[in-house]
Amino acid sequence: MDKVELRKKDFITSLILIAFGIFMLLYTLIEIPMKDSWGGVMNVWFVSPGLFPVCVGGLIIIMGMVLCRRAIKDGGAKKFFEDLSHRQEGSPGKTLRFFGILLVIAAYVYLYIPRIDYFLSTMLTLFVFITLFYLDKPGLLKKFFTFYLVGCLLFLIAFLFGIDKQLNEGFLYSMDILVFLFFLTYIAYSRFLIRGDRILKGKWNLSIIMSIVPSFILIPSFKYFLLVPLPVEGGFIELMNIVRYALR
Repeated sequence: MDKVELRKKDFITSLILIAFGIFMLLYTLIEIPMKDSWGGVMNVWFVSPGLFPVCVGGLIIIMGMVLCRRAIKDGGAKKFFEDLSHRQEGSPGKTLRFFGILLVIAAYVYLYIPRIDYFLSTMLTLFVFITLFYLDKPGLLKKFFTFYLVGCLLFLIAFLFGIDKQLNEGFLYSMDILVFLFFLTYIAYSRFLIRGDRILKGKWNLSIIMSIVPSFILIPSFKYFLLVPLPVEGGFIELMNIVRYALR
């Protein structure tokens, strides 16, 4: 692989690092106060729990900017934008994979984790991510990407206009049910697209296993053994609580 191609990858990596660092800074400054009163004692900024993630986020941004500067200087940025606008066979697939990664991560972090049951969000994200890159039949990537994008946009509209809150007032886990139905629909749609292909059916079965089994093992382990609070404990986590208390 030549130097320019490596610098193109460095340019992409630098953009992701900068975006992640900015997100970490903003989230910390909004959610974790740098100064607050605890037990009647006013804590100063240099003993705040938010100081460490602020420092880490700042360092990530600086490292991303240094990497970005080097990539621009060596022609990596130019190569990236040339490939982005290139229409030769194979180039659109690479670009779509890049945007697929961004879509899955952004939807997971900003759309589902803050509002939807953590177990369900993780299981959905794993299955979508695996199918996007593991089921490598020509034409499938675009169909998977489009289907998932449309679903995410519909949920985004529901969250922006407060439809989710109205539904949850009627039944607490309404949005969890809708996301679960979206998950089942994506499963059925992906299965329909690979009909007649024995090799892809085997990969599809493995995708199901690798999205469900790790979620079933890791998430209950964090919650019940390590006692880590999960971002949103919705319908699926409540079912786990019921099963746990029933077995005690």
